[in-house]
Amino acid sequence: MKRIVLGAGVLAIFVAALWIGWTFRAGNAGRVDLDLIWLKPTDVELWWVLLLAIGLGALLAGVVIGFAWLKARLLNRRYRTRLRRLEKEVHELRSLPLVGAEPGGGELVEPEPVVAAATAADRS
Repeated sequence: MKRIVLGAGVLAIFVAALWIGWTFRAGNAGRVDLDLIWLKPTDVELWWVLLLAIGLGALLAGVVIGFAWLKARLLNRRYRTRLRRLEKEVHELRSLPLVGAEPGGGELVEPEPVVAAATAADRS
């Protein structure tokens, strides 16, 4: 059942694209003369010129979006590499022995706090 619905959907999209294309060609059947910088084609069908302009615009937009996507992907790769390096560093820091721990794995020995003796001269 799912396959039938999918096939019907694809067929409907194909028929709609044919209908839109046929309508576009019929609506723009006139002929025009182009005056480009180095070329001057004459008697070109308008639908062909419009289709070419739309296609070139889509290609240019695709290239711009492609470069933006590539830049974001490279930046993402750089961030992932930096994240892996920092996670490795955190793991190494967690593996270090605690300060004041005995090498034999005994109890933790707290270091004695250093208290500065304040003299009468320091207070004034």
